[in-house]
Amino acid sequence: MKNMKIAVVTIGQAPRKDMASDIIKLKDAGLDITEFGVLDLLTLDEINTLAPTSNDEDMLVTLLTSGEQVKLSKQKLMPYIQKRIHDLSNFQWILLMCTGDFANKLSGKNLLLPDHFMTHLIKGIHPSLHLGLIGPEPEQQNSVCAKWQKAQFNVSFAASSPYHFNEQHLFMTAQKLEAQGADLLILDCMGYSHTMKERIQDKLNIPVVIPRDALFTVIKDVL
Repeated sequence: MKNMKIAVVTIGQAPRKDMASDIIKLKDAGLDITEFGVLDLLTLDEINTLAPTSNDEDMLVTLLTSGEQVKLSKQKLMPYIQKRIHDLSNFQWILLMCTGDFANKLSGKNLLLPDHFMTHLIKGIHPSLHLGLIGPEPEQQNSVCAKWQKAQFNVSFAASSPYHFNEQHLFMTAQKLEAQGADLLILDCMGYSHTMKERIQDKLNIPVVIPRDALFTVIKDVL
């Protein structure tokens, strides 16, 4: 199945330089990967109209090719995500590179959703864990926690952006969640890298999971 075409879709712009080494590993494993961005065909002014308002309950965070972090309203972005998925229907698999809750909200054949994969993966490890969740921005607390609470987990949340990565800040954030009783730490955004995990793992007494590692490992070994 190594000759199957796989579309990797970021909710920002492609290519994602911060994911380049991981994408290369997938290609080196024989996978036919092409990157796309939901925002690729939009002007900067059009992207700015997708910014969240004070009434938005679900905010997403991603990168532009310039390296700039942008905050997006999930509600405003949904039609663009769905159109991108529809336009890529000639691909055998479509991987949406976002851990936001998209279950039953998008349609597409062989659509791979990290949030669905991760909640089931962690549930399979142990159904009664207290999860420490780290997301990019404080405004994401309600939506990130709700996703995991829907899967029947007890959770604590704190923010430390992978797009403004600061090792000491990420470690202190993780340490705070560990002190609050977390059994396992999830860096809940596709922007967190294996390198970021390595920088803090040895300093903690609980495991650290990043969705990018988990999902790419399965894709490389299964597809």
